[in-house]
Amino acid sequence: WPCKPPVIHSDNPNLGAIINGERNRQSLYQIHFQRSTNKQSVCGEKELSSKDVNKFIDAINKEFQYEMWVDDLPVFGRVGFAQPNELMGGKLYFLITHRHFHIRYNKDQVITVNISTRLQPGHYVEIKKDTPLEQVHFTYSVEWSPTTVAYSDRWEEQMQSNPTRYQVEAHWLWVLNSSLLVVLLTGLLSMILLRTLKNDVARYLQVDQIDQEDAAQARVSGGATDTEHDSGWKRIRSDVFRPPPLPFLFSSIVGIGAQILMIVFFLLTLAVIGYFYPGNHGRIYVAAIFLYSFTAYIAGYMASSKLKELVGCESHDWMVSCGITSSLFAGPYLIVFGIVNSIAAYHKSSIALPFATIVAIILLWAFVTFPLTAFGAYRGGKAEIEPYPCHVKKIRRPLPDALPWYHNNILLALTAGFLPFMAIYVEVHTIFMSVWGHQPYTLFGILLLTFVILLIVTAFVVILMCYFQLTAEDYRWWWSSLIRGSACGTFMYAYAVYYWFYTAHMSGSLQFSMFFGYTFMVSYACCLMLAAVGHWSSRWFVVRIYKAIKSD
Repeated sequence: WPCKPPVIHSDNPNLGAIINGERNRQSLYQIHFQRSTNKQSVCGEKELSSKDVNKFIDAINKEFQYEMWVDDLPVFGRVGFAQPNELMGGKLYFLITHRHFHIRYNKDQVITVNISTRLQPGHYVEIKKDTPLEQVHFTYSVEWSPTTVAYSDRWEEQMQSNPTRYQVEAHWLWVLNSSLLVVLLTGLLSMILLRTLKNDVARYLQVDQIDQEDAAQARVSGGATDTEHDSGWKRIRSDVFRPPPLPFLFSSIVGIGAQILMIVFFLLTLAVIGYFYPGNHGRIYVAAIFLYSFTAYIAGYMASSKLKELVGCESHDWMVSCGITSSLFAGPYLIVFGIVNSIAAYHKSSIALPFATIVAIILLWAFVTFPLTAFGAYRGGKAEIEPYPCHVKKIRRPLPDALPWYHNNILLALTAGFLPFMAIYVEVHTIFMSVWGHQPYTLFGILLLTFVILLIVTAFVVILMCYFQLTAEDYRWWWSSLIRGSACGTFMYAYAVYYWFYTAHMSGSLQFSMFFGYTFMVSYACCLMLAAVGHWSSRWFVVRIYKAIKSD
């Protein structure tokens, strides 16, 4: 930018601003409270070399924007614009040289700030590739106008004054329509499932009333009893609680999923009460880091107690559980962050974290997160475990050989992920547009409602798939519950791939690594969280139905 102060004064950013990539510098615009000014010079006349002109043309083609802060309110503006050249073909490029600030105030407080997009002749100048430009005059003007909007509502008013904001009313309508469809479908499936279960349990209880001698005589004579024609979920009662393979990894996924669920709940609660207003300079990143550090006890406790439930006291090892749990999310994130931060540092981007900040975060993990995980794992190993309603036999029951096509595990997993994703599709699209379109997101109330719907739909769909699996006499529901619950996160990442190729219009190694790297970590966290929800709901369902019958 040609207009720079002789001595650049930078602010002292906090941790959130550093993570957010904010490196604010003082500008040459002189704005005084309630003092409107006409056309004022910023830095006098400047000369642009051909190299500078080519950079501006490249910025116009890529639709670059600049961000300014006025009284802690973000202001965005265009570098320039392009128009088609009807005579010669191609494009005509124009560099904006005048900024008109419109500021509204209420008594002694600034309410909104924006830069006018209505350009008049003399507010821009044509630039041509490889052609230097002499005597460019950058100017600005300031207009103050009173308003009755209260200071407490200035952020909402600032978002409304932004011409690129999303229509909240239409967004509510989309979310409510989606929620209504999901609720109706969930209610319909619930009625079918509960009615089927009620009939199954009633039929099984009637079997217990048959005289044992008559049942034995029927077996000797080759006659069939009612139990031979029943559906198969009762037949596998001696195998349904058989521990799954890889119990250490299984329990760690449940533990870290519980931690992420609590982190998301706290973040959404803070957002709803207004803690993450748009000008907080990365406060949400700081809250996420500290919540991850101080909720590590939950991950360690849940993982260790689940491991004790699966393998018993003899094979339980809380130290191994602690190691797997503490690295299950932090390990992949460290790899992704290392790649993205290295590329950002190579491009000299402000998004690259300084070395001191990286060391501070690592120390926070080493001295807070890991010890809390270890303490939680130790305490989880001493937790009391409720016994299963059915005993597990030593001889494993053979699995069914041929099942119908609709019992395919891949098909069930895709179905279990599709319905929850469709329930949150509108919100996911809005978040992508906000994060990667660099627009403030303020619809946290809608986001919280969507999150609750996501949990409910995921839990119910996984329960439904678990019932289908048990009726097919397939008792391997443990890992299936995790995979089906986590399928929504896979759909989320698939949508990210679609968004990159058809909506984002981004390019370059830095944007590619940031988009796919950090989107992968968000989708991975969603997979872990919903996997835990899927397991809890399936386990509750399995325990409930086997408690409702007499297993002996």
